[in-house]
Amino acid sequence: MTNATRKIFAHSTLLASVAGALLALTPVLSTPARASTGYYQQFGSRPGTTALINRFVGNVLADSRINFYFAHTNIPALKAALVNQVCNLEGGGCPFNMNMHTIHENMGVTQAAFNALAEDMIRALDEQQIPVAAQNNLLAKLAAMEPEIVTK
Repeated sequence: MTNATRKIFAHSTLLASVAGALLALTPVLSTPARASTGYYQQFGSRPGTTALINRFVGNVLADSRINFYFAHTNIPALKAALVNQVCNLEGGGCPFNMNMHTIHENMGVTQAAFNALAEDMIRALDEQQIPVAAQNNLLAKLAAMEPEIVTK
């Protein structure tokens, strides 16, 4: 799969709201199933996942479309939770049991905000040079969380 094809897949999955179709094809889980540990290693294990999340959160905080959602957020705690979440999703075995709906229910997250967040993650994945298959695996799992995050 070429980089352009991956971008089309990622954008169609996350930015065109095709997550509903993805959910129709896969079982609905409160926390998506974890990947094999091979994906986690492609992310660079814990150090690589930490670098990805640092870059992602930096992208989000610089993004005027959505940074106001994080104005009163404990950023170090957010980063730690996101590292554990990605580690868990990608097969690293890190503990993560936060309920996405509970966390986001009072935030008023719009579809446009979810899409902007997805763009920031795609940019971070590209900047960290994560292999395409590992990117698509994570993006599909994040897209499946859309109904639990978008509340407005």
